[in-house]
Amino acid sequence: MSLHEALPQVARAGSLSEQVYRSVRASIADGRLEPGSRVTERQLAAALDVSPTPVREALGKLEHEGLVERVGARRLRIADHPTETLRELMEVEIMLRGAEARFAARKITPEAIERMRGYIDELVAARASLTLAEQFEMAQRFDAEIAQAAANTALRSLIDSYAIYGADHRLSRAAEDAKDPSWIERRIADHRAILDALAAGDEDAAERTMRGHARSAIQSL
Repeated sequence: MSLHEALPQVARAGSLSEQVYRSVRASIADGRLEPGSRVTERQLAAALDVSPTPVREALGKLEHEGLVERVGARRLRIADHPTETLRELMEVEIMLRGAEARFAARKITPEAIERMRGYIDELVAARASLTLAEQFEMAQRFDAEIAQAAANTALRSLIDSYAIYGADHRLSRAAEDAKDPSWIERRIADHRAILDALAAGDEDAAERTMRGHARSAIQSL
């Protein structure tokens, strides 16, 4: 597989180095960049159609996380022991998402609660006519309300940074999970439990239920 095929292309919105970082890390996580394979900054820059500077910045972060190893001034190797490291990164994402739900429980407005309740009701009522992508988008809107209520941009930035798998991979994984009708029912039940905790202002329950929800979603990846 060529680098062009292995790497998701980066968007031009936001930090290019962050986009490169997520693209490379996602390709490491799903095996498109195999452990032990060697890459150069120039190859990655060409494959992603960006300049070397954001690639260099992204690789510095990946090297710090232990996902790539430098074997020369501009040459790197995908670490051959990424599985445990990736699992630990996913654990961090779970903890951070729980913390965000805790903060949201302190600050969320009745209007936000009603919007979130509406998303769940709409999903339940129209599920048979919605594509999986549309259901996934509705779930993302639910999550966005939590992030907005928490109103902690530094924490949200960390969550985005530790979210190894991108939306495309999560959606493709969900397509497999959704073959079991009970899986969707469990996801809806999770959302109801999270919403109940937020509506009650119960910070402990909000954090606990969000962690459980995030863990079940991430483990399936």
